[in-house]
Amino acid sequence: MDYQKWPYYILFLTLFIIAQGFSMWGQYVTLPFKNLTMWEAYKMAIPFAWLDWVVMTFTVMVGDKYDLVTPTQDTFLLIILQFGLIIVINHFYLKQKLSISDIIAFFIILFGFFVSFLHLVSTTLNIKIPSQVSPDKTNKATKKTKLHKSKKN
Repeated sequence: MDYQKWPYYILFLTLFIIAQGFSMWGQYVTLPFKNLTMWEAYKMAIPFAWLDWVVMTFTVMVGDKYDLVTPTQDTFLLIILQFGLIIVINHFYLKQKLSISDIIAFFIILFGFFVSFLHLVSTTLNIKIPSQVSPDKTNKATKKTKLHKSKKN
């Protein structure tokens, strides 16, 4: 693990949590209000979607720039954070009871993320771990190769 990337991981996770906090709050903010019209619900929820979009744009930019996670790990992280935030919102905002199954499911999902992030199965079974190459770097390398070949001809 590259310890020089820790500040970027912290920034990435902080931005990710903030973005998903906006997203989940926007999805749940209207639920206690039973008599809202669709337009009223939209007006309440859409600012949270915009905030999520803005913050998530920077989150993805940081993740891609410093090669922090793969797209699959992004998805795992999204699922984990949304699941955790749903539990918190359900418990505190909607006053719903939390079950043991909810907690166990959360830890199963969390375990899946760590298996992916730390390459536990690949490392244990000596399976080659593919390098994380962003599409931008692949395209640049392909363009350089094509240019180099065309100059030789």
